[in-house]
Amino acid sequence: MYYQIWNFFLKEDKYIYWKDKTKINKTFDKVTWQKIIDFLLLVEQTFLLKCQLAETDSLEPFLKLATENGYNLTAEELAWFLITRRQIWDLFDFAQKTPSLKEELLIAKDPQQFVNIAAENGYYFSVEELSWLLIEIKSSSQLVSINNSVGEILTGSNYGRIEIGYWIWLAEDWGIVPPFCHRDKPGTFLCQNINNPFLPDRCFLPKSYFNQRLMVIHN
Repeated sequence: MYYQIWNFFLKEDKYIYWKDKTKINKTFDKVTWQKIIDFLLLVEQTFLLKCQLAETDSLEPFLKLATENGYNLTAEELAWFLITRRQIWDLFDFAQKTPSLKEELLIAKDPQQFVNIAAENGYYFSVEELSWLLIEIKSSSQLVSINNSVGEILTGSNYGRIEIGYWIWLAEDWGIVPPFCHRDKPGTFLCQNINNPFLPDRCFLPKSYFNQRLMVIHN
């Protein structure tokens, strides 16, 4: 998914540098988050652009190609997006391998307590960033099978075989992930507030919904 971006931001030395920098810089919003998602989607759908980006050996020509294709991105924006996502995924991965941490996170009373526990373990992100990523995962049409204590289920994931259903249910209970999410905006709306994903006219039933609910019933 990230092509040359891995070398620019997520390789070990780069990751440490950008992680320290983005820990302080929290000025970006959901518009920036979605802009980068849209750009990466364009890359997925455009073979020539994907090849051109793959040939870049530094960040400057990468950003220039993005601009030429309608996306004026900065290094700081990309770093924030990528580092934040990696920290959330790394937390999920670490919790999956550390039962005591997983239990502590699952009994968090609210999303801010969850974020505070994450920070105590060296993972830094906001409640909003956690919400955006979980909504994106839940509304994804890409499904992978995951085995856990109640058997095999299907859920959305773009990062290996990390169990993600637990965190989606928890976020639903807190109210930061709506019970339904949709990938494409409908042509007409029943209300004017189109930025609220919890409204009925903004929603559809994702493929993994019944599997997620089934697991809740069995837990």
